[in-house]
Amino acid sequence: MNKFVTSTVCLILILSSQVFAQSQNVLTLPEAKQDKKFSADWRIRLSGSDVRDDQSQSKVVDIRTEIKAKYNLSSSLLLDVQPVLRLQSGQTQSVNGADQPDNRITLKQAAAQYTPFSFFRLTAGALDQDYMHTAILLDSIAFPAARAEGVLKTGNFKTLLAVETAIPTSTSFSTNTKELEPTPSLNTAALQVNWQAARNLYWKNSVGYFIYNNLPSAVAEKSRLLGNEVNKISDAQYAFMHKYEGIEASTALEFPVFSLLDLSIGGQYVLNQKAPSDENMGYRYYVGSEFHFTKGLDLVVEGSYFSIAPEAAVSYFNASGFETNRIGYAAETYLSFKKEGFNLGIKYIDAEVMFSNAIQSREKTLLIKLETFYANI
Repeated sequence: MNKFVTSTVCLILILSSQVFAQSQNVLTLPEAKQDKKFSADWRIRLSGSDVRDDQSQSKVVDIRTEIKAKYNLSSSLLLDVQPVLRLQSGQTQSVNGADQPDNRITLKQAAAQYTPFSFFRLTAGALDQDYMHTAILLDSIAFPAARAEGVLKTGNFKTLLAVETAIPTSTSFSTNTKELEPTPSLNTAALQVNWQAARNLYWKNSVGYFIYNNLPSAVAEKSRLLGNEVNKISDAQYAFMHKYEGIEASTALEFPVFSLLDLSIGGQYVLNQKAPSDENMGYRYYVGSEFHFTKGLDLVVEGSYFSIAPEAAVSYFNASGFETNRIGYAAETYLSFKKEGFNLGIKYIDAEVMFSNAIQSREKTLLIKLETFYANI
């Protein structure tokens, strides 16, 4: 393990010991929160990553502060704001100039939610796309959007039907359009059917249909470096070879085996119906286990396999998690210190190239992270 990873481990262990020491001084538990108009929670995430392939390498320390703030304007109107402060330090050597360290404030979500009836709600603003889409199609990124949902609850079952129209943008909310280019859009309809009998006993399913329109030249140019196939119209003009429209689905099942062990299995699937059959499919499946050593200490182990064809998704919008034209596996394990309120773990990803090209090559990623639980401000 190189000096970068060693120093990151030392820093994480120091912070872990400080959090543990502070927790020993707490003599009483906080009282239950009373209902109030405003509430906010926050957490800190510290990670060190080492990414290598044949053409580039990256060593980055990433510190993030995430806040979830909610304000009830009335019984039916809620404001939901989730800013993220990201500070990065390190070095990246890349032929395509991607993944350069930067410091910025972004929004995971900034929305107004109107619920006139228990079975219907409207949400508008910068909406986190995790809610409607799988990770292999889209990163956790906020798009300017409007969403309408119908909700039906019966016992342990919850059924949700949602439609959303969004403007796909970068993290800075830029559409990347040039003069005379129309505004891009992403339209989605999704159905979710969930059953949950306990915290560790549930089965969640979703299926949806998505349509991208008018994706700009700048998005095509950046996606070319990340796995998509594009046409070069001129030195400054690019266009996707195929449209992105199709089906996505996911399932997640968790259940206890016995009192000291929970198991989880799941999968995600995306199919771009506008691309050739050998280049249009992406999927990921995983299996995990959670060992309960004590009431305050859990060990989580998860392994996954993924395959994302070149034209299954828009690479510019899913690059933080997978990119396209990639096939590989990931292994992750972490300790969850429930009493102290943080997770400490490590993750390894090996992503090979499905179809060889001059830009991509086999990529190996090692990530070490410390992540606190959300705590009330």
